[in-house]
Amino acid sequence: MKVFVTGAGGFIGSSIQDHLLNCGHTVAGHIQSKAGNLTETSLPDDTDVIVNAAGKLGIPGVDTAKLTNSNSTLPIVLADFCEKHRINLIHLSTPGVSGLHSDVPENAPYDPWGVYERTKMEAEVSLRKHPLSERNMITILRPDFVYGPGDMHKLELFKQVQKGWFPLIGSEGASIRPTYCADVCRAVEASIPGGCLNGGLYNIGGPEVLKFRDFILKTALSMGIKLKILPVPRLFFFLALKLGPLCPRALSESKYKLFGTDHFVSISGAEKAGFYPEYDVKKGVDKTVSWYRENRILPG
Repeated sequence: MKVFVTGAGGFIGSSIQDHLLNCGHTVAGHIQSKAGNLTETSLPDDTDVIVNAAGKLGIPGVDTAKLTNSNSTLPIVLADFCEKHRINLIHLSTPGVSGLHSDVPENAPYDPWGVYERTKMEAEVSLRKHPLSERNMITILRPDFVYGPGDMHKLELFKQVQKGWFPLIGSEGASIRPTYCADVCRAVEASIPGGCLNGGLYNIGGPEVLKFRDFILKTALSMGIKLKILPVPRLFFFLALKLGPLCPRALSESKYKLFGTDHFVSISGAEKAGFYPEYDVKKGVDKTVSWYRENRILPG
């Protein structure tokens, strides 16, 4: 099939593009930094599927208007275009739209915990009411805690492990469901017309739920690092956040919530549809570490 991928310059978007090409699809990607902003006139109407992997993270300093345009407005522009040309849409959202909770199903109430999650929620709400959705031509995927080759956002975690010590919120950290990027790519492929996930809303996650401490220890094992875990009382992190400009740059309220509060999705919906993750944490982390080292991002 002919597939158009937005956000093809990013970690997940580029992974999806490569995966679909390897599966034999004809794929074109849009990279904003090279091609500029997407408009209706720049979208190809001779395609079968549009995969929306574009998005802007809510990192400090990002303009709220840009977040809204990328995360809330663009998905509706794409949906309207797809409806006009009878094209299927696969949209990548985030579990954060349902908040920081444990074993969260797809039908959980919306409870976004940040501005990024709020803007992604706005897109979801609109897409689920869109006429294209009524014809079962929109698939919404919520990938949980994604990592893998090419990921420069979670590289910070791997670099900290490389140092041989790791500060942890509490004794174990949050319960999470790490998801290797190849499983996200497989879920996108399964959302193409004829696939088991085509049409509807699905959480996508890895096969394991584990404490953040165990994820870090598995990472250290893969890197051959003897790691010293430094449990830090939650009160210390909380008080550090109150220091304002004196707060350490590596610490933020979002990181405090993300790594200190249990949050993971239920993947029973995708499993009932016939989709199962293939990459456990050991396999995924091994491949990720190998990529960082092959590209000389981490010492080998």
